[in-house]
Amino acid sequence: MTETDAEAILDDPFEQDRRERRRLPIIGLWLSAIYVVGLVIYLAVQGQNPADLRLNELGDFLGGVSSPLAFLWLVLGFFQQSREIRLSNKALHLQAREMRRSVDEHRRIAGGHETGKV
Repeated sequence: MTETDAEAILDDPFEQDRRERRRLPIIGLWLSAIYVVGLVIYLAVQGQNPADLRLNELGDFLGGVSSPLAFLWLVLGFFQQSREIRLSNKALHLQAREMRRSVDEHRRIAGGHETGKV
């Protein structure tokens, strides 16, 4: 791949869009992994083993441990949806602009034929 090919890929809006789509899930996976590693280290330092807990305590533990992850993914989903809505809004504006141009062009063509007939 030549340098101009690489520049063309970087300038390609579809390639940029695809990279943007991948960014939030990758961030989420990294943050989740850091959280889980931190949790394991914390439990190891404290000398606690969740397997030693009674069933109701284990449920409380799992609920408490998983809630920050659920909130993280909720927030990331919100950002992803917000981005998709912005892209849809931009596409609709571009489509409306193109339709206006098309209507103007049809009017110009129709007006040109009428003046030629008179």
